[in-house]
Amino acid sequence: MRIILASQGFTTDEIEKEVSKIVGKPANEIDIAIINEAIYGISGDKSKRWLINELSNIEKHIGGKIDFVNFRVYSKEEIENRLLKADLIYLVGGKQFEYSKLFNETDTAKIIKDIAHKKVIMGTSAGAIVLGTQIQSKEFWNNRYNIEFEDIKYSELNLVSFNIIPHYLREDHKQWTRDFLNETLENNPFPVYAIQDTQAIAYIDGKIKYIGGKPDIFGKL
Repeated sequence: MRIILASQGFTTDEIEKEVSKIVGKPANEIDIAIINEAIYGISGDKSKRWLINELSNIEKHIGGKIDFVNFRVYSKEEIENRLLKADLIYLVGGKQFEYSKLFNETDTAKIIKDIAHKKVIMGTSAGAIVLGTQIQSKEFWNNRYNIEFEDIKYSELNLVSFNIIPHYLREDHKQWTRDFLNETLENNPFPVYAIQDTQAIAYIDGKIKYIGGKPDIFGKL
């Protein structure tokens, strides 16, 4: 499997270069299928300008065909066909748990898991988190999201045996410091990579590669 967990997508030329290597095509020839339903969980009083910026970076760095695959509109067959035609499956970020809820309610988790063995999948923020393993720390969920671990209804896809903290140390995420993550993720049974918006973690056939520099790592290695 070839899975890329990013914080904010194609924010640097290095990310473009590394994704091109992983896909096995020049960036200007990569066809991309975008899944973006997680944005609909964000409240209306929050600006979506970040989404325009992220999609603009895709257009800037990826030169092939761009498709949007709507999991609540298309049939399972249509979803699978559209994903198989792309070189890169791209899950835009958004509201936490919206993707796991989406795949559960549309019974399409198996499609994503099957596609992961055939195509490169890249997620950003919430779109990356859903590809990983559910963080186990009760303190993390309670202190960061004000929810109890036992109340989480939907599980991540568990395509890789780790996960990420996106937007690490960004101005609007500064409250989630190294000390906070050290404390709340100390006993998490697998590694959690805290990455900034210029970074990504690539999983390539069982091997981990850091893109944009080595991240801070929390939990058990």
